Amino acid sequence: MIKIDAYDLATYVAAQRGGPLLTILDEVRDFVFIKDTDSRFLYSNRAHLAHIGRTEKEVLGKDDFDLFPHHLAEAFFAAETALFESRIPVVRLQESVDKHGQKFFSTAIKMLITDMHDNALGLVGTVHRIAPQDDADLARCKRHIMEILRAQPGVTPSQLMAFEATMPSLPSLAGKR
Repeated sequence: MIKIDAYDLATYVAAQRGGPLLTILDEVRDFVFIKDTDSRFLYSNRAHLAHIGRTEKEVLGKDDFDLFPHHLAEAFFAAETALFESRIPVVRLQESVDKHGQKFFSTAIKMLITDMHDNALGLVGTVHRIAPQDDADLARCKRHIMEILRAQPGVTPSQLMAFEATMPSLPSLAGKR
């Protein structure tokens, strides 16, 4: 969970534009986004915008149903609803689609953003694309994913075990590309 000293996440994010934090996030290769409690985008880094082939103006204020195929948007929304209800970070392996309609798989981590009184303001999500080329590359991807997850604040041992249990299915998933 991330705590910020603000009562309105949209105002907070708008005030951060041009500042060091969002400037750094724009340079990250992974997809990074911030959403409000209605799952509308308040921020989307350059990698995420390039991935979906949209401009910031086209994304801000929209939700996943406005941007992705319905079956993917439903899955994204269900995970976010669970996050807001349980307040437990979401860690999952997910299917996605790029701006060319090509399927790929990724790890997604979504964490709650709260104010100083623990009121939910929104969420921050990071998505790391998995692109195994062969078995050795797949093994490196698995190790990398687990290292990232172990370093995330708020990720529980049971979440790590559950996620690790999905890892053997990656070769069959990669074969579907």
